[in-house]
Amino acid sequence: MSRTKAPDDFNTLIKRTEVMKHVLESLEEEPARILIHICKEYEALGRPVPDHHFHVSGYIGEVALKALVAAGLIRSRPGSRFSLYDYEPTPEGLEHYRKLVGSK
Repeated sequence: MSRTKAPDDFNTLIKRTEVMKHVLESLEEEPARILIHICKEYEALGRPVPDHHFHVSGYIGEVALKALVAAGLIRSRPGSRFSLYDYEPTPEGLEHYRKLVGSK
C-alpha cells in the first residue's frame, strides 16, 4: 500500500462505521433543523430568538449554528436578559426555510 493511498483507505474504512454514518448524517440534518426552528419562532413572535429557546446538541449543533451564521442564513447578536445570543433569520434564511418546510 502506498503512503498516499493509506489516508484514503483509512477514511473509507472509518466512514463505513455506524458511528461515522450517524455523525455525517447529523452534519447534514442539524443545520436545517435549527434553521427551521429559528425561522418558525421568528415568524410567530416577530423578534429574534434567544438561544435558550432551542436545543443545540453538542459539538455538531454548535458547528451547525456557526455554519448558518457563516452562510448568511441567520444573524447573531448579543442576547437579552436570559440569553447569551439572539438569532434572527436573514431574508435568504427565510427563503431557504420556506423551501425546506414546503418540501416536507
